[in-house]
Amino acid sequence: MGSILTAILSVLFFPITLLGSWLVVSPQQEIVLLRWGRFSRLMQEPGLYWAVLWGRRAIRISTKQQAIEVHRTVVADGNGNPIVVAAVVTFRFVDTKRAALDVEDAPTFVRTQAMAVLKQVASRYPYESATHETSLKSETEGIAREMRDLLQSKVGVAGAEVVSFELSDLSYAPEIARAMLVRQQAQALVDARKVIVDGAVQIVHHAIELLEEKGHALQPNEEARLVSNLLVVICGEAHVQPTVSMQSGDLRDSADDDKTRALLETIAKNTAPRAS
Repeated sequence: MGSILTAILSVLFFPITLLGSWLVVSPQQEIVLLRWGRFSRLMQEPGLYWAVLWGRRAIRISTKQQAIEVHRTVVADGNGNPIVVAAVVTFRFVDTKRAALDVEDAPTFVRTQAMAVLKQVASRYPYESATHETSLKSETEGIAREMRDLLQSKVGVAGAEVVSFELSDLSYAPEIARAMLVRQQAQALVDARKVIVDGAVQIVHHAIELLEEKGHALQPNEEARLVSNLLVVICGEAHVQPTVSMQSGDLRDSADDDKTRALLETIAKNTAPRAS
């Protein structure tokens, strides 16, 4: 019935049929041709084609690589914290017949599936992890591969091949960004302090070993005082003010006390202001 109707219309409107039945296929483009609602043929090679105008529907599908942007969206990560994510998907159509006939608006179909995949994968992992487990911030390559494979399984029905699926934006949501920044700063401070303390202990231990090698044996109380002073000097943030002790601790005797007291009295007399 369709072929008969096509023949009749072609004869009745011959000039229109002659001029309007040409189709041009451009490079990296294919045309899926339908005749009265049925698949007729697939035009893949670039060039000029003749296809009778009547009852014809030509669906043009580009086989070039295309990039779509999955806009910023708020998702709860693996720890339940709201994060903002966005991505860029690169794909191309390798089966134009399926892209034209099996889905409605193939590019929109790919975009919608990409949004669903991004939310699904982002909700599985935490934004960052202190225990070296997989996180969105550290394992970008592995997560991109997972998103690409998952999206490929969903858009294969549309004849699409996913080339890449990359995160283009990743951050905490504005409502918790300030609190997370404070937490990150605190964690960085704790990590830095751990490094400083570890280094200070090694330095003090090495100093005591060197003193023993040089023949400077320390008494237990002297060693404890040396360790304490060195740790304070190395681990302290403020500038250290050195002090010189005027006494010898528990080893001093009464004669030393008398000498020290006499020395201090002499210094006081000499530095006292004189009447003019």
